[in-house]
Amino acid sequence: MNNTSLYLPFDIWTHIFAMLPVETLAKCRAVCPSWRAYIESPSFISKHRNLYNKQHSKHSHLILGYSTRLDLHRVTNDQRFTTLAFLPPFSAHVFIPRIYGGCNGLFLHDHQDNICLWNPFLRKSLILPPCPIVTPFQFTHYVNYVIGFSTSCDDYKVLAYRHRTINNGKVYEPAMAVYSLRNHIWTIKINPMNADAWTSLRSPISRHKYVYCGWIIYWFTESDPGIIRSFDFNMEEFNNLAVPEPLKECKMLVLFAIDELLAVMSSSCIWILEKYDGEYTWREWCSESWINSFFDIFKEDYLSTIKVLFVEETNTFLMIGFDGRVDFYQVTSGVLGMLRNGAGYFLAVIDYVETLVLLTGTEGMTFQTFP
Repeated sequence: MNNTSLYLPFDIWTHIFAMLPVETLAKCRAVCPSWRAYIESPSFISKHRNLYNKQHSKHSHLILGYSTRLDLHRVTNDQRFTTLAFLPPFSAHVFIPRIYGGCNGLFLHDHQDNICLWNPFLRKSLILPPCPIVTPFQFTHYVNYVIGFSTSCDDYKVLAYRHRTINNGKVYEPAMAVYSLRNHIWTIKINPMNADAWTSLRSPISRHKYVYCGWIIYWFTESDPGIIRSFDFNMEEFNNLAVPEPLKECKMLVLFAIDELLAVMSSSCIWILEKYDGEYTWREWCSESWINSFFDIFKEDYLSTIKVLFVEETNTFLMIGFDGRVDFYQVTSGVLGMLRNGAGYFLAVIDYVETLVLLTGTEGMTFQTFP
């Protein structure tokens, strides 16, 4: 670096870099080789994702929606709804691509028989290598994909699951594989679960039935509502978790997150899952009268709701509808309002995170870049 033109010590520059948005950092790489090497380093990419978003996200959310085109929206915790209008990595003149969800700033989608990771802030999409559990007859069976993040190895992962299918007498048994972005490879996993456990993940309309908490994804199954299924992206393992004892007879339960803790709500109370001495335990979080009022409101739109979000700073619930509608319920005042009408519909909802992941790649990675 030329210190005659840049008077600040490099340590101060690195702190400034960590506070800059992704789009600005992508342009800063052109200033000099030292800046480029630092901004592209894995250690800085991780540092920026943690520090920048801690300062700027304010617990807001990104929503990918479709009306006449695919647009990215941001909903903030003070109930502001802003369209970011990033160009999507697919053509609006063909069928709508399937969106498998998102995590830590990346979305997972299909595109021309490929599965891709899309970073909307960099306008780049990475085509994943062929999944090993996909047979040559793709149209004869169904493969699910779920994206997650492993905190233990700072790695994005994709879980793929194939349901049991029959094609002209050929039986394709259930199979699973996990993709690692760091290694850019798929690994076939032994299937420890019955296909019925994945019922709630088979349709994008049912996305409100699973939530991310840290490195674990949780969801209910229709066949056994008293059990919460989970997949740990750190350990790459499945687990079963019983709902709190007082809720076992409840016919309708809702999963969501409170400050990265799993929460389950009934018509009368909310319980959260906490970890003490390495063991997970349930604790009643709230049993106030407003829960019944909110639950009655939510019940009416349960089937059309793809996500329930709770913003602890403002004590507000957001209800994201598949039809494009966003409602909020302010707990303290009991006010129910609408942020957005039902024009179009939503495909994925994730926490607001800007990430430099996919800024560069290694040998064998294939990118698509969009204006």
